[in-house]
Amino acid sequence: MKIGITGWKGFIGSYLKEAIKDPILFQGDLTKIADVKEFVKNCDVIYHIAGKNRVEEGKILENNLIATGNLIMATRMLNVNPEIIFASSKQTQTNPNSEYGTTKLIEEKIIKMANKWCIFRIPNVYGERCKPFYNSVVATLAYQLANNKKSEIKDPTVTRDFIYISDLIELLLKYKLNEIISVKGEKMCIGEVYQYLTSKLGQHQKLAQVLEYYRNIK
Repeated sequence: MKIGITGWKGFIGSYLKEAIKDPILFQGDLTKIADVKEFVKNCDVIYHIAGKNRVEEGKILENNLIATGNLIMATRMLNVNPEIIFASSKQTQTNPNSEYGTTKLIEEKIIKMANKWCIFRIPNVYGERCKPFYNSVVATLAYQLANNKKSEIKDPTVTRDFIYISDLIELLLKYKLNEIISVKGEKMCIGEVYQYLTSKLGQHQKLAQVLEYYRNIK
C-alpha cells in the first residue's frame, strides 16, 4: 500500500513520516492542480496534514481551501479513489467562528466529497521539535524555561486539551473510514502545565521530556 503525506515538513507531518515505511512525500505546491495530480496518482492512502494556521488575515482560508479542494479535484480528474485522512482541529468545536476554525469546517465538507475518508479533530499537540512562539503553549513555556527567559501567562486558569505527539501519531495510524474522530486529549490548565515544567517537574513525564529537549538544543 502506497501512503502519501502532505505537510510532512511540519511538526505532526514529520513524526508521521518517521512512523510510515517509505511514504510518498508531496514535493510540489498544493495550490497547483498539476502538482497535486502527480502526487495523487501514486497514492492508495493520503494523509492530508498540510495547512496554514499562522498567517495574515484571509490567507488561511485562501490557501487551505484551494489546497484541499485540489486534492479532491485531482482524484476526480484522474478517476482514482485513495483513502484520505484529514487533520482537522478541535477549533471546529471550540472556536468555529475564527478564521482557522471556519476554514477547517469547510475543509471537512470538502474532504467528505471523497469516497473514502477519515477526519481527525485534533486538540493542542505538543512534543519535541514543536516550534515555540508558534502554536504550542507547551513548546513556548519549555523553551523559555530552558533558556532562562521570563514566562508570561496571561490567565493560568485557561483550560485546554493537550495530546503528546507520539500518542497522536498512534491514533492517526488507526483511522476508521468515513468517520469524524474527535481526539481526546488530557485536560490541563496553563497554570498546571507551568507547574509540571517547574515546581512539579518529573511528575508529568511527557512534559518533562519536552523541557529536556529544549535544554539540550541550546
